Amino acid sequence: MIFRTPLGLRLLVLLGVLVLGGVSAFMTLVAVFVLLGKQWQLGALVLMPMACLLAGLTGYVARDLRGKWGLSVVLDAQSLTLDLPVGRSLIHRPPSQRVTIPYADIEAIESRLEGYGSLGIEIMQRAYVLRRKNGELIFLFEDRAIATPLEGSLFPRLAADIAARAGVPFRDLGMVEGGGGFLAVWGARAPDWTAPALPLARQLWIWRHVAITGALAVLVPVIALIVRLLVGSQ
Repeated sequence: MIFRTPLGLRLLVLLGVLVLGGVSAFMTLVAVFVLLGKQWQLGALVLMPMACLLAGLTGYVARDLRGKWGLSVVLDAQSLTLDLPVGRSLIHRPPSQRVTIPYADIEAIESRLEGYGSLGIEIMQRAYVLRRKNGELIFLFEDRAIATPLEGSLFPRLAADIAARAGVPFRDLGMVEGGGGFLAVWGARAPDWTAPALPLARQLWIWRHVAITGALAVLVPVIALIVRLLVGSQ
């Protein structure tokens, strides 16, 4: 069995990189021309920060593309071959790894939910780790945007298949909470893998805010479309 990220998803992320990169380059050129025209306040305080933000988002999505494009998992009869690129996690930042592991060396597959809050929003992802019998932990991959319309649950079945092939437990470690940084894009910090699960009350609080964030992700574009239609009809 060979697993790779679906081609359609990889192409969608590639399109995102190209669009963001193009808009970022355009905004940078506009900012430069405005500054050359000595419109300092508009150029330095508005356009340049916007160009920098778009450039940062382009790099963020490009790292995601690298993680999705190069990811490969091969399940043979006796061993597991992992090709794990940089970018397979946008918060944990694990190093790239290419390794073949006999099933007999695997102790367990572990998974946990991770909540990250920032500026009133809350995101949830699920991380997956392979634990070897020698104590080594290998970060495998993660599902993002859990409990939102953007959720992409690519990995639960793959992780379960690995555990089944190796004849080892598939452990759910519960939920933890990390530092969200700025919009969970810059400065986000994942808790240590040994961090204990959160109390139930805190978990429920995080789930409520994840649900609100997911609803806003749908409502904001819908409201913007309605306003556009109303304005256009005037």
